[in-house]
Amino acid sequence: MKKASIKDVAKLAGVSIATVSQVINNKQERFSEETIHKVMDARDELGYVANVAAKELKGSKSPLIGVIIPSFRLPFFADLIQSMQMHVPEHIDLVFMGATDENLEKSIYALVDRGVDALIFGRPIPKHAAVSQFLNKCGIPFLSLDQSVDLGAKDRVMVQEKQGGHLSAEHLVALGHKKIALLMADTMTDNMHQRERGFVETLTQHHLKPVARLQTALSKHGGLDVADAVIASGATAVFALNDEIAIGLIRGLYNQGVRVPADISVVGYDDTDYAEFTVPALTTVRQPVQQIGIAALNLIIKRLENLNRPQQMNMLDLQLIERESTGPAPGDRA
Repeated sequence: MKKASIKDVAKLAGVSIATVSQVINNKQERFSEETIHKVMDARDELGYVANVAAKELKGSKSPLIGVIIPSFRLPFFADLIQSMQMHVPEHIDLVFMGATDENLEKSIYALVDRGVDALIFGRPIPKHAAVSQFLNKCGIPFLSLDQSVDLGAKDRVMVQEKQGGHLSAEHLVALGHKKIALLMADTMTDNMHQRERGFVETLTQHHLKPVARLQTALSKHGGLDVADAVIASGATAVFALNDEIAIGLIRGLYNQGVRVPADISVVGYDDTDYAEFTVPALTTVRQPVQQIGIAALNLIIKRLENLNRPQQMNMLDLQLIERESTGPAPGDRA
């Protein structure tokens, strides 16, 4: 789809190109409210964004791909960025941006304004129907990354999230655990719900259910803060939906004199780069982060080569990495 031009906006609004330029660039003092609304409505309807970068880089032929992630602090996304930077072709440029739910729309506009040719979303998209409609109007293809829910993207890279929950449950049940707690993030993404679902369904197959479902912040401090609740639940094992939470939990249990895994076993999720260096080393579900980054680049580049290509999807498997934080179930604790 051809990207809308300032001329298109002016024609739809019934005003001059100069008027559109001044209104969009916040030089609105001399215009009536009616004119301003006409211009803004036309801009939104056509999906027009002033492309400052394109003007400055006129003549550049290198496609620019924007990658939006929730945070640069989370190790999984740091590894993802590294994977993309290592494997991006020389003729492709990448730009990365961290975005919260509150500033996601602003981040999308900023990247479109910089002249991106495509976007990769490594985070959930609230109001994804509106985002999809806007990007389609702009003629910008986008890919959803590691999200089980359909965000309206033509291309998707996914992992078998339910499989990760299944592997974790099977591992703990095989070790003899019957009192197992589930440790979730206070804000659950769809892929986290898939992990939860796979875990609970597998426990159900063994005639078990979680002795507690606890929610906490998606961070090491979140795991630390919930340690007392885990102990109070009487659980002999915990499945945490993220390595950050799992590692914080292990520290919190240590502070209370609870041994891992002698008293409580802990399983994490992601296999971040420091999981094998904690004491005890963390048993966790390994996400194929290198393959995720490579697959995302390959699919979005193919999309840029042919915007009418049929929908592309790449589904990747997970692996349970058994280390020192899990062991046989102890006798029931008081």
